[in-house]
Amino acid sequence: MLNDYVMKGQARDRLRKSAAGPYLGDFSDWLAGRGYQASTIGSYLEAAARFTAWALAAADTGPPEFLHVNWVAYRAAVSRTTRRRNPSRRDPGNRCCGARTFIRFLRARGYSAAEPDAAPELLQRFQHWMLQDRGVRPVTLAGYTHVLRALLATMGEDPHAYAASQLRAFVLQQAQGWSHSKAESVVTAVRMFVHFLLAHQACSAGLEHAIPRVAGWSQAALPRYLLPEMVAQVLAACDPSTPLGARDHAVLLLLARLGLRAGDVADLRLADLDWAQGRLRLTGKTRRESWLPLPQEVGEAILRYLDTARPSVAHDGVFLITRAPYTPILSRQVSTTAERAIRRAGIASSSLGAHVFRHSAATQWVREGLSFQTIGSLLRHVDADATAIYAKVDIGRLRQIALPWPEEEPPC
Repeated sequence: MLNDYVMKGQARDRLRKSAAGPYLGDFSDWLAGRGYQASTIGSYLEAAARFTAWALAAADTGPPEFLHVNWVAYRAAVSRTTRRRNPSRRDPGNRCCGARTFIRFLRARGYSAAEPDAAPELLQRFQHWMLQDRGVRPVTLAGYTHVLRALLATMGEDPHAYAASQLRAFVLQQAQGWSHSKAESVVTAVRMFVHFLLAHQACSAGLEHAIPRVAGWSQAALPRYLLPEMVAQVLAACDPSTPLGARDHAVLLLLARLGLRAGDVADLRLADLDWAQGRLRLTGKTRRESWLPLPQEVGEAILRYLDTARPSVAHDGVFLITRAPYTPILSRQVSTTAERAIRRAGIASSSLGAHVFRHSAATQWVREGLSFQTIGSLLRHVDADATAIYAKVDIGRLRQIALPWPEEEPPC
C-alpha cells in the first residue's frame, strides 16, 4: 500500500491522481515481494508517476497508450534534464531505474507487451553480428550500445542516408568534455557500427574514413598508483564484520593483490573458484580462459564473505549487491566500491576507480624485481607494450641507463 512507502498525505494524493495511480498499489506490493527496501519502493513510485506524466504529454493520448511509449526517448529526455541541472552528471539515477522497473511490472502483469530495453531492429542485428562473428564480450558490447542508441536517435535508422559530415559531427558532440579514453570508446563504437553496415552493404562505401581519430600519444602518461602503505590503509578502513564491509574487503583484495579489472571481479562465478588447487579462473576481455593463484589472504576474505555475508540466493555470481533483489555486482559498482574505500581511508589520489589498484599492484611487482614478462602474464596483457608503461616507475633501473646531462661548453 502507498501508505507504507509515502509518508506525506499530499504526495500520496498526487501519486493516486497520476496516470500511474491505478497501478501503484499493486506495483508497491510487487516490489515488496521481491525484497526491495522501503526507501527504494518510495522512489520507484515517484519515478513511475513521472514516467507516465511524460509519456502522456509526449503521446498526447490517454491511458493505456503510455504503456507503449518509446523508452529510449524517455531516457534521453531524462538525461537532458539531468545535464541541464548538473552538467557533470549524466546518470539519471532512480528516475530511469524506477520507470524501467515499472514497465517490467506492467509487462509481468499482462498490462503491456512492451520491453523497456528493446533495441531497434538494426541495433539488434549489429549486436548479434558483434557477438557471433566478432567474438566481442557482452560487457564491451553494452558500452557500444549506449553510444549507438544515441546515434540512431540522432541520425535515424536508415543508414543509406548517413553522410560523412553527420557522422563527424555526432562523434565530436558525443566525445566533447570527456577524457581521451572515453572519447576513443565513442569513436570505436561508431567505427565498428559502420564496419557492420559496410559488411552488409547497408551504407555508402568509404563512410568509415569519415570518423576522426582522437589525438593522443601512446605511453605518454605515467600510471596512476597508490603506494603500498596507502593500499594497506584502504584495506584497513573496511569493516569485515558487516555484510557490506566483508564484500568490499574481498573485492579490494582481489583488485590490490591480483591486479584484476573491475569487469573480472564482476564476472567471477562460484565455479571459477578452485579451492582444492588454490586458484581462480578468469576470462577477461579476450575471452581466453586463464588461471591465477589465489593468495591465502584473498581466499580467506572471499570465504568470510561467502559464509557470513553473501545472501542465500540462486545466482552463481560470487559478489552480489547488498539490497534486494540480489543480483551479481556490476563492473561500475566495483569501481564505486574502490572509490568509496579510497575516500573513506582519507587517501588523496588523482584516480579513484578500481584500475588504480591494478596499476598499484603492477608498480609494486616491478619494484620487487619481477620481470615484465611475468607481470604481463599476471595482468593478462596480450600486447607487451601494455606492460612496458610500468618501466617508467622503476626509478632504480632508469637511473642505471640514464645518460648524464651534457655540460655546457665555455664560450671561445
